[in-house]
Amino acid sequence: MLYAFLKIVMQVTVRIFFRSITVRNKELIPSKGPLMVLVNHPSTFMDPIVVATMLDREVYFLAKGSLFNNSFSRWLLPKFNIIPVYRQKDDPSLMDKNKETFAKCFEHLEKGGVLLIFPEGTSITERKLRPVKTGAARISLGAEAQNDFRLGVNIVTIGLNYANPHKFNRDLFINIDAPISTADYKESYKTDEYVAVESLTEQIRQKLEKLIIAIEDDKTDELVKNIELIYKYKLSRERGISKKDKDADFALTKGIVDAVYFYQQNYPERVELMHIRINEYLNNLNRLGLTDTDLARNQKSNSFVRSNLQALLIIVLGFPIYVYGVLNNFLPFEIPGRIARKMTSSIEFVGAIGMVGGIFSFSLFYSVQIVLVWKFTHIAWLTVAYGFSLPLSGFFAYWYYHTIHKIRTKWMLLMLFYKKSVFISNLINEREQIISEFDKIKNEYADLAKTA
Repeated sequence: MLYAFLKIVMQVTVRIFFRSITVRNKELIPSKGPLMVLVNHPSTFMDPIVVATMLDREVYFLAKGSLFNNSFSRWLLPKFNIIPVYRQKDDPSLMDKNKETFAKCFEHLEKGGVLLIFPEGTSITERKLRPVKTGAARISLGAEAQNDFRLGVNIVTIGLNYANPHKFNRDLFINIDAPISTADYKESYKTDEYVAVESLTEQIRQKLEKLIIAIEDDKTDELVKNIELIYKYKLSRERGISKKDKDADFALTKGIVDAVYFYQQNYPERVELMHIRINEYLNNLNRLGLTDTDLARNQKSNSFVRSNLQALLIIVLGFPIYVYGVLNNFLPFEIPGRIARKMTSSIEFVGAIGMVGGIFSFSLFYSVQIVLVWKFTHIAWLTVAYGFSLPLSGFFAYWYYHTIHKIRTKWMLLMLFYKKSVFISNLINEREQIISEFDKIKNEYADLAKTA
């Protein structure tokens, strides 16, 4: 009952927190039978919340044993379907307890249950797949071996691709692959258990790597992000990819990564020069307090008169609603984020704490505000209308704030153009030359792919 209630609450919370959630190949997840769900781990306990709310079945989670370090957590966490797993790096003396953990997992799978595991064993917010541990493979093969490989354990791999898991109103792309049948490893396991475990772990690693943007080093990731920033919009337009088509957008980024790796291996000097040139361009923008997005948006804007008339109307007509929204939503919106930053210095926890904390802060503030309105007015329709206005005005205030920021940037760019017209013109020209070079590289790469 507690799990079902919390799942509903979290489903609503996740839908509000993310601007969009796209799930690819959800139909591949078996609707019954023992199942292990293996997921990459970029954002601590946001990841299990996202996956559990997406799945139609009740989920049991494996979490590090250090969370169970007091009597209260040992009583509470199992009520949330959490099973402890003990790691060598946390406390070597507790490793024997994993026998009990494996036994619980075997029992759960024998009942046809679902286990959610993060096989990297650690959470790091990077576009990278950390080494995959063998625990998931050992659990699935151990459960099957205990039942003479008649259990039918399936393993589904899921890739979580966040635009930014630590900020409100960003996109999430959930990528799912076809299940692995553990029974396929029956003969291999009977011949050599170690080889079977390693082989299954490697298959899991390959599948997970295919489902996410996995980049080996930070410098390459920086280059890919900059190419996405400057050039991805143009590529998307050329290929007819809409903003809503996250599947095609993911494939496009994969293609950019593959192209970067190809040129790094075959033309490293050219890549290095391009990297330096892009960084210099972006640094020059940063000195002016601008981004490439600002420059690109300004070049795509409507006529000066029309765009500024629209801006003026938004500022004047929207301001009263903005003030109302801020007064009613500022504290519950800000408090969770501030608490998260006070509680931890680890970025991996910030978004999750903020999202979960928002459930309590908004529930508390909205409840108090609605009760106060009823207490002072005793007008039912007004109280109900006020209650509905709280989230609506909050979303409007958020939209208004970011729209004003865009307008301010546009006007600032206009002022800079008059004050530093040569410098801004040079930046615009440099941007066009970088894009032209990208076009050249894209065509070269396409020709090479045809002849390969």
